[in-house]
Amino acid sequence: MRRALPILLPVLFSALLLLGGWSWVRHYTRHGVVVDVPDLSGLTIAEAEAIVGPLGLHVEVVDSVHTDGAPKGAVVDQDPDAGSGVKPDRTVYLIVNATRPKLIDMPALVDLSKRQAISVAEIVGLKVAELRYRPDACVDCVVDQLHQGRTIIAGTGIERGASIVLVLGSGEGGERVPVPDLTGWTYAEVAAILNMASLNLGAVVTCEGCNTRADSALARVFRQSPQATESNSISMGGLVDIWLTADTTGLGALRNLPDTSTHEPNTPDAQP
Repeated sequence: MRRALPILLPVLFSALLLLGGWSWVRHYTRHGVVVDVPDLSGLTIAEAEAIVGPLGLHVEVVDSVHTDGAPKGAVVDQDPDAGSGVKPDRTVYLIVNATRPKLIDMPALVDLSKRQAISVAEIVGLKVAELRYRPDACVDCVVDQLHQGRTIIAGTGIERGASIVLVLGSGEGGERVPVPDLTGWTYAEVAAILNMASLNLGAVVTCEGCNTRADSALARVFRQSPQATESNSISMGGLVDIWLTADTTGLGALRNLPDTSTHEPNTPDAQP
């Protein structure tokens, strides 16, 4: 036994070292300990930190995007995904909705036709909130572009989604346009029809049976003022008030958008 002791001691010592190292590694890597990553979408950074903190996790914002359908500052994406199993002390990387809309360059809309200007504004993410008219030889040509009541020069930074006003020519004598029949159209469709007819939407007087946002979105026009008759016309840029109802029975089938080509400027450089 005494003769074998010098041989057994190094072996026993090595085994103890291996066992100790294995135990330390298991403890350091928390072998077998897994945390399910919670769903953080829609939460603010503070709310996300409050949820993952007790789980031994951390959060870090790595990017921001602009999403109209999400609250400002809310989480829109995460890595690892919700439900993933990770070890404690892991960082969850977040992408959040920007607190401010992205800035874009204001396009040059002056001298474009009304149709062209509205199309360009929609493409870059701007909303045409109003059409104004003033005497000018070029009918329905853009003569000025306004933001917050002031002329905005092309190339100026403006928030994506901002509302602008187009000032258009009404002819030397101030032309009048027929009032389109809006019966059976939704609110969103009415705005487009009136813009193409060189008119503006006035007041939504009532929305009968509209109890939810979905009701309002699907509601259709059953009355308007001024009314649409063959002899009825108003000044370009005039207002048309509408009455909506969620009960669409009897309002008839949808019609195509009215032809407003007669109100487009006849300029050689105008494009369809």
